[in-house]
Amino acid sequence: MGNHTQPQSKRRGWARFLTFLCVGTLALLVGGFLAFAQYVDRIQPPKNLPLADGIVVWTGKGGGRLEAGGALLQAKKGERLLISGVHKDNTSEQIAEIAQLSSPLADCCLDIDYAAIDTVGNARETASWALALNYDHIILVTSAYHMPRAEVEIASAAGRIRITPYPVERADARKWYKSADRAKRLLQEYSKLLLSYTRGRARDIQPPELGDPPANSNSKD
Repeated sequence: MGNHTQPQSKRRGWARFLTFLCVGTLALLVGGFLAFAQYVDRIQPPKNLPLADGIVVWTGKGGGRLEAGGALLQAKKGERLLISGVHKDNTSEQIAEIAQLSSPLADCCLDIDYAAIDTVGNARETASWALALNYDHIILVTSAYHMPRAEVEIASAAGRIRITPYPVERADARKWYKSADRAKRLLQEYSKLLLSYTRGRARDIQPPELGDPPANSNSKD
């Protein structure tokens, strides 16, 4: 009878351990998502934007990115502007017009990448561009929700590059807990961020801080 009780006790012990492990993992995932969502909702462009070697815009959903990149180039916040992930049907003239760049400035300082089709490609092309120009510091323009994964992928592709985030968000963007569509988008992006780590692209890289936004950031919607 004693021998029969011992295996049952062991099974109960393993069941409790596995339950604890599952609950702990779920709690970590939920906590991580809440930190990620809060960070995305609060991050803003720096009040005092430092000068950089170059400016990079990653295209995608959400307007205003090209205009923001063009404005930064005109303000001489960087020497050159790379727009990565441009669709092959968009001409350089169309891109320059959307970015509100004059022809002389576009001819001088605008680079367009048609090769990248996803975030990994954006990071690869950004790293190649920065390496070719010997740039150590870039201003990265992309959507707020995309910024953490963008930083991870660039660091994986070229860890030496210093990144100043310049998040762009729609003026009508709502906090994630007030919009089912936004919550769904953030959940999808958070899942992709986790995959960036698990598949080894971000090995030996510290994840971006997802607590409070940078100290020199605004805290408005």
